Amino acid sequence: MTPVEEACSLFLPNGTLAHFDITTAETVGDEVRITLTEKDMPPQAYEKERCVPKGFKTILVSDFPIRGKRGVLIYKRRYWHVDGVEGYVANDLPLVASGTKLEQDFAEVLKKRGGGDPDFLGEYRALIPHTAE
Repeated sequence: MTPVEEACSLFLPNGTLAHFDITTAETVGDEVRITLTEKDMPPQAYEKERCVPKGFKTILVSDFPIRGKRGVLIYKRRYWHVDGVEGYVANDLPLVASGTKLEQDFAEVLKKRGGGDPDFLGEYRALIPHTAE
């Protein structure tokens, strides 16, 4: 892993760079958005089959705050058509905590802090700097 990839991996869920490439990173308002595009690696169950890439599905996931801004991971998930298989196939990569749009570790932290707060950042909202008016 290059030093840049190593540094980026510190801000991403474990193992992310094994399956995704960082395609963009930007600050938009009070968010840090990191776009990750899934590598062209069809599911192992179909590695001996003819897999034709058919496109992407975009998934937005809320993650830990970064430098006082909301962290948003934008995953571009690949899917493939496999000869002889009905529909499309995709890798089974758990990106979010069950029933949420939150990264798994982030969801665990919020759950431990009470989890019932409808504001997904809960106490982490204080990390976002307020503009002096």
